[in-house]
Amino acid sequence: MKNLDKIVDKIEKNIDSKDKIRERALRTSREIIVNCRKSIQNIHQSKYREAKTLISRASKKIQELYDITKEHPDLYHAGFVENAAQELVEANCFYNIMKGKDLPDPDELKTTYSSYLLGLCDLVGELRRAALDSIRLGEPKKADDYLNMMENIYAEIIRFDYPSGLIPIKKKQDMVRNLIEKTRGELAVASCERRIEYHTDEFSGMLDQVNKKKKKQTKKQDTDDLDLDSIL
Repeated sequence: MKNLDKIVDKIEKNIDSKDKIRERALRTSREIIVNCRKSIQNIHQSKYREAKTLISRASKKIQELYDITKEHPDLYHAGFVENAAQELVEANCFYNIMKGKDLPDPDELKTTYSSYLLGLCDLVGELRRAALDSIRLGEPKKADDYLNMMENIYAEIIRFDYPSGLIPIKKKQDMVRNLIEKTRGELAVASCERRIEYHTDEFSGMLDQVNKKKKKQTKKQDTDDLDLDSIL
């Protein structure tokens, strides 16, 4: 028992050092998430240059985050690290889609494969928003394209059926399916409204023509009556 103090001191120093690393990693992960969310907002506003700057900043930070935590596997695979990586995947993929580019490879982004897959699931939410914005702007073709992308992502992620301890994707799969069903319904309603509006305008035009024709006939009848009175 003489060495108990030394053992406990060593453990305390290790845990204290790990706690400082954890705090630093938490700050870095928050910076990544903030930059990625701002970049996504800029993408929706077509501010691509600003978005790219924020994404580049977040990409540097994710490498810093991995370097900080690499000596501690429990921190490296902690939820806050994975969440930051997912946000980065989502921002990068959304940027590439809106710029008409291929999706970035996970090895290119240097994120874990699980983070990439979960980030793809989150991407569906941004595609839904883009689809609804397209409907609002009167661009139904674009909205349908975004819905197709959402469905393509779901078709790929649904094949992953693993325990949550390996990759917690089940809830995300359910979320994606619900978003697709909701979006499909909203686009269908918007399509019906467009058709109703079109036919309403068409019917109004026909009514206008009928009314004009009636007015001409009435005017002609009045003129004929006046001519008849003058003769009599």
